[in-house]
Amino acid sequence: MSTAIPDTPDSPSTPDAEPGHRRGSLLGLLRKLRLTPLSFGIATGTFVLLVVGVIWSSSLVGDLRAQDVTWWLVVIAAAAATLQYAGYAIALRAASEPHPPYLQTFELEVAESITTVVTPESIGSMAMSVRFLTRHGLTTPNAAAAAGLNSFVTTFVAAFFVPIGAIFAAKSLDIAALKKDVPSSQWLIIAGVIILALAVTLLVKLPKLRHNAMGWVRTMGGYLRSVISKPRRSLVMALGELVTASGQVLCMTFVLLAIDAPINIAAILVIVQIAGAASNIVPIPGGLGAPEAILATGLSSIGVSHEGAFVAALLYRILMYWGPPIPGMVALWHLHRRDRI
Repeated sequence: MSTAIPDTPDSPSTPDAEPGHRRGSLLGLLRKLRLTPLSFGIATGTFVLLVVGVIWSSSLVGDLRAQDVTWWLVVIAAAAATLQYAGYAIALRAASEPHPPYLQTFELEVAESITTVVTPESIGSMAMSVRFLTRHGLTTPNAAAAAGLNSFVTTFVAAFFVPIGAIFAAKSLDIAALKKDVPSSQWLIIAGVIILALAVTLLVKLPKLRHNAMGWVRTMGGYLRSVISKPRRSLVMALGELVTASGQVLCMTFVLLAIDAPINIAAILVIVQIAGAASNIVPIPGGLGAPEAILATGLSSIGVSHEGAFVAALLYRILMYWGPPIPGMVALWHLHRRDRI
């Protein structure tokens, strides 16, 4: 922390100097978190292209106006979306010793909604977590280890949800619904988005895979030893991921109820987990639209009309992904002012 300049008649420039220092410090923080104009532009461009593509391919504007949306259920879906940050905070706090205050950790997770959207593969979120934990008594290596352990455990638990949900959802999948009354142009766009995202991911990651493979194996081994040595802490982190998954499922469930679409909890769990994984894996801010395409396809497979699937996919992603950076900006500024990041 910088030394404060006394507010006295002998230092008339103090009121201007302090805001200027804060602005410079905040800009420096944004650069360290890789929040650059380019990354903001890519994320914004992805969202705009996604919406324009959907409108162009399916005349969704008319469908949205005609759709009988129950907006108070959308409000409940937005409230359910906040559970993801409650779960994130539970998991990160459990991974850290000493434990940071829960409310501040929750605020951190809300602030990280910005880096989740704007920086690829949540690189900025990891950096912000490390900065936050070092401000609460952890050394930098321990803070990095805690953030990494948290990511490892929650990712493992989230991956476990997919096969379990798939077992219960398999009987309800309606593959025929994927083709029924759906214009071929829409499926070409969806397939194109997913193929492009996959190609970019492989292009970026394959060259690094061989070089980093052994390092990843050693890191995973260290995390497994931590899990085994402190099972109670790991269970609390798993509980945090369960709360997060519950928020995601509830959000999508209320969105589907709002448009009077069919509900299948197990299938919803699988769909939102796969879409979330795509959002994290694709090394481009916003995931190049792949998560939205996966959501629309998955919802169609459980009997949601193709218009309803697009509406639900967009509403869900706005509530869970594209919308939270708005309060996240406030949380980031507040944490920065209090020197918590």
